[in-house]
Amino acid sequence: MKHPFLAVLPAALLALLTMPTSAAPLVRHFDTATTERLGREMFEQDRRAAIAADLVRDNFDPNEEQLVGFITRGAAAQLRVRFVRAGAAGYEAAIDAVFDELLLPALERAPTPDLSATEQAQITARLQVVKDVASRCDGRYNTLALADPDGDGMLVYAIAAASGADTLMVGGHIRYSISADGKTIEHIEPLATSCAAAPLADLESAAKTNGVKGLALRTTLADTPLETHVFLSLTHDIPLFIVGNDLKMWRVEKGRMTVVREKPGPATP
Repeated sequence: MKHPFLAVLPAALLALLTMPTSAAPLVRHFDTATTERLGREMFEQDRRAAIAADLVRDNFDPNEEQLVGFITRGAAAQLRVRFVRAGAAGYEAAIDAVFDELLLPALERAPTPDLSATEQAQITARLQVVKDVASRCDGRYNTLALADPDGDGMLVYAIAAASGADTLMVGGHIRYSISADGKTIEHIEPLATSCAAAPLADLESAAKTNGVKGLALRTTLADTPLETHVFLSLTHDIPLFIVGNDLKMWRVEKGRMTVVREKPGPATP
């Protein structure tokens, strides 16, 4: 995928991968500690859900099982990834992948098809998001569901998947604020203003030179990095350099965000 706008600066400096539109700031913006925590929780859930999904595909026929999606429950180290089918009377529990400290879960048939009200709400929310993103970017998305830090609802993230192993999808990600019963989407907030992908080699160059050469990411949606930046840095095990709306540069690494430059240009007298 071609970058919508790549401003190449002198060779000794970073290039900025930015977006062609000037979107309004996010309706909901979290403080640094909350942003870091959300990004770490997204990463821990995503990697376990991916392992569980691979094991289910290896051991079951998703079509025969009539699987329509999955839900998650519990803290990361003891996460239960529950795969859900569409039954005659509604959604039903089908297969559980249960993590117990290790990154290899035990697979088992769900002991009962009944879903709790919380589980019903989560699968309803996730499937609403899946339907909405089908026409966004190229429609290749994963979902992550977390408790909303500001209330009793949930945040469901649609994470756009990259088309190749040599790129990192920095655009296309979306945050949905959804009611506790999973039925009402209260906010839809794109966390980038395009479907841009960045070459990993350019991001790695920035990481190796501590933000002197390579590629930085520009967001016009907030002054600070977003939880998706924390998530992407952890997922690809690479520091990311983010330039916010106020032109400060941040380094995002190992689940943490720190300012490395206050602003560009010559120092103010």
